[in-house]
Amino acid sequence: MLRVIGEGVQLMRSGQPRQAIAFFDQVIATYEVRYKDNPDRLYCGSSPAEILAYMLLAASQKPTKSAHAVPNTWGAAYFFKGFSLVELKDLDAAKASLERARDLSPYNPHYLNELANIYKSEKNWPLALETYQAAKEHSAVFAQSKEKEEQVALHGIAFIYSETGKLDEAEAIYKQCLAKNPQDAYAQHELDYVTQQKAKQAQVH
Repeated sequence: MLRVIGEGVQLMRSGQPRQAIAFFDQVIATYEVRYKDNPDRLYCGSSPAEILAYMLLAASQKPTKSAHAVPNTWGAAYFFKGFSLVELKDLDAAKASLERARDLSPYNPHYLNELANIYKSEKNWPLALETYQAAKEHSAVFAQSKEKEEQVALHGIAFIYSETGKLDEAEAIYKQCLAKNPQDAYAQHELDYVTQQKAKQAQVH
């Protein structure tokens, strides 16, 4: 399955997302058949700590349901399929695929950030904000690249605050991003925009 995923990713990165999806679908179909009769709550984790967190999550849910760790390639196939569908501008199908990846790996910050990006594009601010905040929270523990995933989540949170009129909150987050990385051009650009908006508001009042 790893080899098939790898071939799909190679196609995706070479600008052939539609061809790539066929490889991801092959992986997804294999696992769907393998686990279709499994009554357990299924999770994909990329580390022992993440898998343990999912076992504890399942134990805390009502009604309690047994949990079972399945190969991480299943969640990855849904994620890469979703990413490919974004490239093809099929956002409804991309959202469905990324939500499936999220269901299998609810603490994966990379999956959460990509899904939040779609909610943001739909202007579903509450769901986008909730998803970015989850990505930020989990990036500290489960991200392969903590700084990168946290930055993406913070950019998303601040953007939503800016779009919903919470300019002080947006300003504080962009300043936080720049304190961590003075080369963060996106945060600087958006901070300039927020500053302009606040100046306009001040003139009105």
